[in-house]
Amino acid sequence: MTNRLSFSLKQSDLQVVNQISGQLAGIEYKKIALVVQGGGQRGIFTAGVFDSFLEAGFDPFDLYIGTSAGALNLSSYISRQPRFGYDFIVNYTTQDDFFNLYKYLSQQKPMDLDWALQCVSPSGSLPLDIHKAKAVLSNRVALASATRKDTLEDIYLPMFDEDWKDVLRASCAIPVLYNQPVNINDLEWVDGGVSAAVPVQEAWRRGADLVIVIRTEPVEEHDEWDDLFDDWRDKIEQSIPGYIEKINRNPSIGKLRAAHSDLSQRFQQWKQRLDDEDSVQQDADFSDALSTNAHLPDKVKLFLQNHKDKRLTKTNNGSWKWLAHNNMERFLKLTGKGKNADVVEMLTQYYQSYREQCDFLANVPEGLQVIQIAPEKGLKSRALLSDKDDLEVDYREGKVVGREFVTHFAGLIQNSNTA
Repeated sequence: MTNRLSFSLKQSDLQVVNQISGQLAGIEYKKIALVVQGGGQRGIFTAGVFDSFLEAGFDPFDLYIGTSAGALNLSSYISRQPRFGYDFIVNYTTQDDFFNLYKYLSQQKPMDLDWALQCVSPSGSLPLDIHKAKAVLSNRVALASATRKDTLEDIYLPMFDEDWKDVLRASCAIPVLYNQPVNINDLEWVDGGVSAAVPVQEAWRRGADLVIVIRTEPVEEHDEWDDLFDDWRDKIEQSIPGYIEKINRNPSIGKLRAAHSDLSQRFQQWKQRLDDEDSVQQDADFSDALSTNAHLPDKVKLFLQNHKDKRLTKTNNGSWKWLAHNNMERFLKLTGKGKNADVVEMLTQYYQSYREQCDFLANVPEGLQVIQIAPEKGLKSRALLSDKDDLEVDYREGKVVGREFVTHFAGLIQNSNTA
């Protein structure tokens, strides 16, 4: 008998259903927790799962913990607002007001998280029902994970207090893409995913003996870090030629054209380097240069040295691992961050914490049971800049998975919680 199980469309066959049902039946859980992974627009899958939960009136949870976009999705589940997550992701995060790649590359205009949070405020065009959420939480706890910028420690902030908007901003403040400081209690914060992408351990530390996790990636995937860089790099590089042409055609931005005159040349160089075997040594030189940077903390230097072998290997799809020159330096140069020590340290912390969380999920301690709800395979959506058709497909998958989960297990989990 295992205490870690996963549920997706490909795993909704009778054998797996019976296995999970057999382990849930007759158990009196002391605390049931819901943990929600982030993933940007990939949270559309989570929105589908939550809509199925809401349609069925399914909420046996005593504790909720969300990270980044997962915290935003969790907010509308707690406030009992079906289709909210779908509407926000499909109709708001795809707007140029939220993020415009052309303006980001040409003017360094960041993601406008403040605009998005204003839209979901009580006076906004898509308001969260704060009063309903507070009523739901009268005898439960909801937390959003955020990362202290000074220590890169994961901290869990109460949701739906008076500072609820600042808490969501802290949890969603993605490094590089959002450059405004987020201050709460005299501390500065960044995205919760930096230190706790899937905070199951925190739910366990808070006494949960059953944790339901909603993932935005297949459970068997353990190289999300490489996928994340490939995702952003590919999308940006596919778009750059068009943006270069747009800059050249626009006579009103001559100064901008001059300032970015080398963008096309750099893009071609980066593109040529992608599959260049000779860049292996340059990858090593780049990481060695980072490890001797006087501004880097000692723990980051040690991490770079300890992972020297990994940075010289390729992923299954032929791209270099995350510490490789192509995966890190090129992306950070493109976004204007260069070899920024803060960014490198955050990326390192993300990698370490994500690996630790994957290890925890692979070796769940005795007395804890974890069920992960996940897509069958990698979602069509991206973290950002997704096509609406892809978002629609992923939402529907999430809704089907959520409906199947409720159909097979809701009664058992409800009974466990109320026994």
